[in-house]
Amino acid sequence: MSWKHSFAQIQLQRDESRPLTGGIAPVVDSDMFKSPQCLQKPKSKSMEHFLSVESRARGAATLKAGGAELTEDIISLSTGRPSSEYFPFLNLSLELPKVPRVSESHLHQSTTHAIEKHGLPGSKSLDLAISLNYGYSAGSEQLIRFVTEHVEAIHNPPYSNWHCSLTVGSTAALDAAFRMFCQRGDFILMEKFSYSGAIEAARPLGIQMAGIDMDDDGLSPTHLDNLLSEWDTAQRGARKPFLLYTIPTGHNPCGITQSLQRRREIYAVAEKHDLFIIEDDPYYFMQFNGQQNAPLHATEDSEGLPIAITEPTWDLLPSYLSLDVSGRVLRLDSTSKMLAPGLRCSWMTGNSEIISRLLYYHDVSTVSPSGLSQLVMHTLLNEVWGHEGFMTWLEYLCDEYLQRRDILVRACATHLPSRICSWHVPDGGMFLWIKVAWQQHPSIADAAAGSPGHDEMLAIEDSIYQNAMKRGVMCCKGSAFCVNDQEKDMFFRATFATASFQQMEEAIARFGGAISAEFQLMD
Repeated sequence: MSWKHSFAQIQLQRDESRPLTGGIAPVVDSDMFKSPQCLQKPKSKSMEHFLSVESRARGAATLKAGGAELTEDIISLSTGRPSSEYFPFLNLSLELPKVPRVSESHLHQSTTHAIEKHGLPGSKSLDLAISLNYGYSAGSEQLIRFVTEHVEAIHNPPYSNWHCSLTVGSTAALDAAFRMFCQRGDFILMEKFSYSGAIEAARPLGIQMAGIDMDDDGLSPTHLDNLLSEWDTAQRGARKPFLLYTIPTGHNPCGITQSLQRRREIYAVAEKHDLFIIEDDPYYFMQFNGQQNAPLHATEDSEGLPIAITEPTWDLLPSYLSLDVSGRVLRLDSTSKMLAPGLRCSWMTGNSEIISRLLYYHDVSTVSPSGLSQLVMHTLLNEVWGHEGFMTWLEYLCDEYLQRRDILVRACATHLPSRICSWHVPDGGMFLWIKVAWQQHPSIADAAAGSPGHDEMLAIEDSIYQNAMKRGVMCCKGSAFCVNDQEKDMFFRATFATASFQQMEEAIARFGGAISAEFQLMD
């Protein structure tokens, strides 16, 4: 079924379903908004055996559990929820782009939404009185409905009892997941190069990491299988790992996108060894599909306005969530790359048993994402764009980042010394992973006999970094992303997400100058 057809079905489903509850912090879950076909699928397996001691000890917060019984005819003297009359905010005006492909030069094609403190009587939409009060830990019913519909249309998990929950960004969700599954001393599995935030979230919790080899298709299922099959608990001093953390699309930092075949092979290893997978996928909609030389500008109509297409034309690989027949995947989606990182309002999807445990942690930690962020997202996604508009925006972003990637790669080919620097063109995401042949450094070539070590590599890496900073450019040291302590190769990560087209060219020229100076190359 195409997305366009799925989205048309969503509107019919909304028309036929029960109305939203409305009011402050109604209890909500994804089952309220799924299609009848989804609810008829088989249930997932139980994953309770993965839970940590901390997670097993948690339950629903007492006062919030009592709030689930609150109805409109009950006068509450229970929770200390302030009356909205004491909120010093009267209204909020949002100017939002009507056409999802709108650029800054087309801001006149916008629409203004005025949001009052109190909505119209009988309205089930969000207003300031609701948004500025305590919210339900899973999020507002309006946004849970939207993301549930989105997940079913795009990923269509093969089992029925999956739930979505909003999160205060994917990093907070990842921290909660590590606490939920791991004991101190446990190992988690991840690519040998991985998101530094994940590495730094795990270490203070006493979690050890086992880096899995990578090739041009990403994480190696062969190495993963061998490592687990040969795991020696006595030698390692830890039980066999059961948690796999992976970034399957536009990998950070390597820029690799796992093929469908690779995803199936990794999931098969997970089934064989009973692994639970955390699918961290903020770049899912930035899949370039082998494209190069993207057009410099989006297509425009005769009046110079951007054309909004009603169905995406780019092919998206199935996610692990869409392959998950057992309920062993927790998928993290991020609005940081889709909308804006300052929203701190993203979502996760997994089997209901796991999501409910994560909500217990929400109750006593983040509580819920910012009500204002939820209000802004609801207004944009539900009231202005809708599902088709949101997908059109995501395709537009993909086109833009493809163009940016090509500019950065061309700059690298022009300005980086080819005998020292090499890279694979990223097929998704925001990053270029530049390998530096540090063994050719003059200090290594002139050294006495003996194999140069890891410390020498780090010293050269830092010298390049400092030289580049003096020249006015910053790239990330590859060592920040190394899971294994004694990595033998040197890399730098460059992003094509931030700088302007002209700045990217200049930045790479400066970085190339730093490399050439470090290696004493002739002009």
